[in-house]
Amino acid sequence: MNVWDVIAVGIALSMDACALAIANCTVYKNTLNKKQLLSIPTAFAIFQGIMPLIGFFIGSLFAKYLDNFGGYLVAGVFYILSAKIIIDLIKDGKQEECKTCCKFSYGILFFQAVATSIDALVVGVSFSLGMAISVYLAVSIIAITTFILVLIACFLGKYLGKMLGKYAEIAGAIILFILATKELIFAII
Repeated sequence: MNVWDVIAVGIALSMDACALAIANCTVYKNTLNKKQLLSIPTAFAIFQGIMPLIGFFIGSLFAKYLDNFGGYLVAGVFYILSAKIIIDLIKDGKQEECKTCCKFSYGILFFQAVATSIDALVVGVSFSLGMAISVYLAVSIIAITTFILVLIACFLGKYLGKMLGKYAEIAGAIILFILATKELIFAII
C-alpha cells in the first residue's frame, strides 16, 4: 500500500465514526459544549490510529506464513469489511429508531470509538503483509483523516441531522470494495 491507498483506507475506516458523529451531534445538538464536541473526533481518531498499529504487530507475528497469499488475504478482509457495512445498514434499517434523547457521555463515546475501530484492527493485520510506507506514517494518516472527517461530520450532524449517516457508511463500503478489487487484481497478476 502506498500513501494514497492508506488515505483511502482512512476515509473508508472513518465512515462508521462519521455516521456515529452525525448521529451523536444530532441527538446531543442542544447539550454539547465545545469540549465535548471536540472529544468526539479526538476519541475516534485515537482509536482509529491505535487499532491498526495493534493489528500490524499481531499480523507481524504471522507475516512469514501469510506472505504467499497476502494479497488474497487483504482483498478478503476488505471485501468482508465492505459486506459488514452493508449488512449493518440493512439490520439498522429494520430496527426501530430510539426517540429518547439522553445526555452526552464520555463512557458511551469510548465504547463507540472502540466499536468503530475494530475494523481498523483487522486492516492493521493486512499492513503487516508489506507496505510502501512506514506503518507509523500509515496510522498517523488514518488518525488525522478520521479526525478531520469526524470533525466535519460533527458540524454536519449539528446542522443536517441524521440523513447523511447512511450515505457515509455506503461510501465507506464502496471504497473498501474498490480497494479489495484492486488488491485481488494485483494478487492474481
